[in-house]
Amino acid sequence: MENKDITKLQYDLLLSLINKLRANKIKKGTILNESIIAEYFHVSRTPLRKVLEYLSHENICEKIPNKGFILLIDSDDIESFEAYNTQKSNQELLYLKLLMDIFLNKVGPSFSENEIQKRYSVTKNEVQSTLKLMENDEICSRSPGYKWQLNGVFNTLERHSESYRCRIVFEPAGLLEPTWSLKREKLEACRDKHIKAISHPESIDAIQLYNLSAEFHELLAECSGNRFFLNNMQKHNRLRKAADLISMYFKSSVRRSCQRRLDIIELVLTRDNKAASDKLIELLKNDIKVMEHSYREGLLDINDQECEEIINGAKIHSRTKFS
Repeated sequence: MENKDITKLQYDLLLSLINKLRANKIKKGTILNESIIAEYFHVSRTPLRKVLEYLSHENICEKIPNKGFILLIDSDDIESFEAYNTQKSNQELLYLKLLMDIFLNKVGPSFSENEIQKRYSVTKNEVQSTLKLMENDEICSRSPGYKWQLNGVFNTLERHSESYRCRIVFEPAGLLEPTWSLKREKLEACRDKHIKAISHPESIDAIQLYNLSAEFHELLAECSGNRFFLNNMQKHNRLRKAADLISMYFKSSVRRSCQRRLDIIELVLTRDNKAASDKLIELLKNDIKVMEHSYREGLLDINDQECEEIINGAKIHSRTKFS
């Protein structure tokens, strides 16, 4: 199944919806209630309807007048998450390529849409939609005229250190918020993904490992019940993505990194938030050490082939300078 007709955000929602349907073993003939699904995933009905229309085009569901969308096959017969995840849209690939080039200072502080179109040999629509996503992610913004201006990503040790010091303040505190609400179903799904990764580390690439990390941290922030914690965490995740992809690709142990997060999830599920908060501080302090070591060892010194390998989902491995 290709996803070229939907945006990256809609594609992510598509994957989440498929996983949810499969996890709940939803049967053929079930009505997919847009309001309930939109509320569960904290999205508006507009992107959700686009996803459902896409599934309808793929003969997975059908739109029935006055009823909505009905599932045409059992959810167990829908392709697995991994099968979908190998199909990256042109937009997602362009987003990653541009993000990596920004991180590696291959793109200047300002640029035009025409320059990006020529650099990556893509269409004008692909450039515009990708830059719109980056604008939403606060990575760049439109300047007066035809230029775009970079707002920056975490590509220096100073910026990364500031981010981690900020996160050590608000992330563990979120676990102790009086508005905390345990989202058990989501946390259990996150736990299961980590267990699977630990069991089959050889199948995990840097993008998948980053997504596990980002989902974990954003889920804890969401459980805090404080929208500012969640918004802050989402912003940090967007800005750290390029650096973390490189670091994870060359340096990360899938088992160790996933186990640290899994330990925290298990504590949260048993409602021992104080212990989980302390563990989260330890995790973030360890991440600081890893990132500092990565910068000292030349994190930015990757060649074009290695960059392409990361973008295209090559499996995690180590090289001499990072081992």
